[in-house]
Amino acid sequence: MTTGTTDKAVEAAADRAKTVLETAKSAEQQVLDKVDDAQDTIGEVTPVPTEFKSVTSPSNIKKRLDWGEPALTILDARDRTDFNHERIVGAIPMNMDMLTGNAQNNLEPSRDIYIYGSDKSEANTAASTLQEKGFEKVSIIEGGLAGWKAIGGAVEGQASSPRDRSKSVLNQTATP
Repeated sequence: MTTGTTDKAVEAAADRAKTVLETAKSAEQQVLDKVDDAQDTIGEVTPVPTEFKSVTSPSNIKKRLDWGEPALTILDARDRTDFNHERIVGAIPMNMDMLTGNAQNNLEPSRDIYIYGSDKSEANTAASTLQEKGFEKVSIIEGGLAGWKAIGGAVEGQASSPRDRSKSVLNQTATP
């Protein structure tokens, strides 16, 4: 091969490499555009509340958990005995005596917090207490534990004895 032929072959190979690189970059950009479109679409259908309400239905919370969007915390403001007996799967015990200190030490003020108590009054008091301490997104679970169970929400605790598990929602598991 002569020098002229070698130069032409190298030039041709460089042109082919440049074409392959340009094609790859174009394909990569198309993929990235599709990913952006998919993320926009997912953002439109993800059941994350755009407006945080002071009372939330159990089914809205369950939709978020089922979707796999767990950027939320469920607090149980009842006493420890009630909590141990039966609770929403994944709920954190934080009765009124320890609510303020534990919440401030363990939760971000911007965290989505859903709370329930032994009754609506206890839940309201707990929610108000958290809001007074600077928590921005605090919502009461409508109907509390009973409302959660009514929609088939998963519960756990001592109330789930081995023989009852096969016929009860107590054996269900929640999405973390």
